Amino acid sequence: MADETGTFVTAADGPDSERVYRLEDAANLDNREMAISAPDDLLFLLRMYDALVKRFMPARPAKITPEKPANYAAECAMRCGERKFRQFLSVCHGVDVSNDERIRTRIHFMLRINSRAVLNTDPAAANRWRDLVRDFESWERSQ
Repeated sequence: MADETGTFVTAADGPDSERVYRLEDAANLDNREMAISAPDDLLFLLRMYDALVKRFMPARPAKITPEKPANYAAECAMRCGERKFRQFLSVCHGVDVSNDERIRTRIHFMLRINSRAVLNTDPAAANRWRDLVRDFESWERSQ
C-alpha cells in the first residue's frame, strides 16, 4: 500500500488493517521487493513445512501413554484383603477366611498356582483368575 508518506506493508485481521512497516524511498529495488514479498514468502514456507511434516513424520498414536500389562498378582493380593471378596470366598467356595494364610493357600489351590506371581506369567492361570473375579463381580451385583 502506498500514500503520500511512502510505501507500507500492512497486516489485516478482519476488516481492520494496520501498517507493519514502511519502505524507504531510498531503499534499492531488490530490498524493496524482498520486504514487500516477505509475508507471502513466509506463508509459502510455512505451507511447505506443513507438507513436509505430513509426508515424513509418522502419525502419532491415539493413545500416547503405553498401556501397562495387567498385574494380576497385585490385584489378587488386594482382592484377598477386601471384606466383600472374603465373604464371596466363604459363601461361594467354602474358604476359611479366618486368616490371610488360609485364604492365600486356598486361592493357590483354586487357581492351580504355587505363587501369585504366576498370574502375571501364565495365561491359563490369569484366565482362571479373571473367571474368579467375574464370578465375584456377578455375585456382588446380586447382593
